[in-house]
Amino acid sequence: MAASQTIPALHKAVSILEYLADRHDAVPVKELSYALKIPPASCYRMVNTLLEHNWLREEPSGGLRIAFGLAHVARTYSELETRLREFEPSLRDLSEQLQMSVKVSLREGHFATTALRAEPSSPNAITSPIGSRIHLAIGSAAAVLLAQMPDREIKAVLSTAPEGALQSQQFDDVWQRVRDCREQGGCFELGQYHSSIYACSVPLQLTETDLVALTAVGWPEDFEGRDRGKKIVAKLKSAVPA
Repeated sequence: MAASQTIPALHKAVSILEYLADRHDAVPVKELSYALKIPPASCYRMVNTLLEHNWLREEPSGGLRIAFGLAHVARTYSELETRLREFEPSLRDLSEQLQMSVKVSLREGHFATTALRAEPSSPNAITSPIGSRIHLAIGSAAAVLLAQMPDREIKAVLSTAPEGALQSQQFDDVWQRVRDCREQGGCFELGQYHSSIYACSVPLQLTETDLVALTAVGWPEDFEGRDRGKKIVAKLKSAVPA
């Protein structure tokens, strides 16, 4: 989505919430205004609006904190976060078994976001920082997430792909990965986007409403050998709770 189609005042209100979320002490409005470069009158109006919706609460000292009302909005994500924590030991075990990096990716708009990761004890493993995002036109994890969507919605998502997404692959490659996910329950990305990075992904139903992608990421040599790909798929699927 283009920046021109966003609302500057809403960006500022979000920045207030993010600033307070990072603090352990109550913060006065004056500090918010100064630190975030929001004009005092606008900052007071934004704070009063957030107080009215119980997203913020005011301490007797006048300082502000995040209020429990915001938890109601984030309740669905809270369940997902709990399941991610519960799945983390299995992810670490899987990474050691495969001697490859393993990650969980979820869909956020037109992007696949790394929500959880584990690296093996061996050196030189490929890492994907938590919170990193990549467009859904790129990679095997993205294909797992796309495969859950109607074709018309996939086409709409692919129409927003950045120019760099098609430097070493075509949309046909993306559609093939989607078909593999639907027909075989998993797919590979063997250097089509980056020649040195190979990956394999399968779907993981983490909560009743959240289907995410479980991915093993490695170097080309990690995928060499007869039936190596099948063994990686089998290991990933064995880690998916029944």
